[in-house]
Amino acid sequence: MPTWLRRAFLFLPPLFVGALNVAHPIAHSPIYDGIVHHLDWWISLHLLNLVGFPLVGLAACLLTEGIHTPAALVSRVALAIFIPTYAAFDALAGIGTGTLVQLVNRLSPSQSAAFEPILTAYWSSNTIMGIAVVGSIAWTIAMLSAAVAFTAKERRWLVALLSIIVFFIIGWARTNLMSPDGGKISLAWWLVLIAVGLVMFIAGKPPIPVALLILAAALFGAAHPMPTGPLGLACFLGAAIWIEFRQKKMRD
Repeated sequence: MPTWLRRAFLFLPPLFVGALNVAHPIAHSPIYDGIVHHLDWWISLHLLNLVGFPLVGLAACLLTEGIHTPAALVSRVALAIFIPTYAAFDALAGIGTGTLVQLVNRLSPSQSAAFEPILTAYWSSNTIMGIAVVGSIAWTIAMLSAAVAFTAKERRWLVALLSIIVFFIIGWARTNLMSPDGGKISLAWWLVLIAVGLVMFIAGKPPIPVALLILAAALFGAAHPMPTGPLGLACFLGAAIWIEFRQKKMRD
């Protein structure tokens, strides 16, 4: 693959998806009231995300291209799970919910009132939430493993051990310190995130891409709307730029 094309696939998807989801509405229950006022944008956004999320997964695969370590392999396997599951989540929760709201919106007020609880039940169903959790976990594992893959050999065992601990910490923080839709984030969650980033910056070698990939795991893995999704993809983009230019220059 030509260098310019590789860099286009590496840099443009996180930039595009991150910028797109700055304007992602924060849906709330009841879901009909949460998205009906920006319904056209909701559907358009998730149609674009349906293309963008797999491209972000491809960019993450390209990041570890040519690295033949167990950590890099784990990252690519995790991304092979992330791409279809997160696309499925987007299709069901985003496009599916938007389409149902669009149909209910055409009914009379008395008819739509009867369907609104069904919409909310669909939105918060165990099937959709389960797919979302699998996709988020796969992304988190992929980024943590990529951080290990890019760590210098003498620090790799330490970063691998810390990454396992971080996986459970950010999972606990996501469950206990954020609302289920990611719209409300406590100060404690941000403090945990900062602490995790600082620890990985100190342990990582090189520190910058390792810390950025860990933050990408925690932020985008928490939720893709604002503020965590765009911030997570910005961290991934920063790590990709550092690795593509600075680390390559150091190897040369």
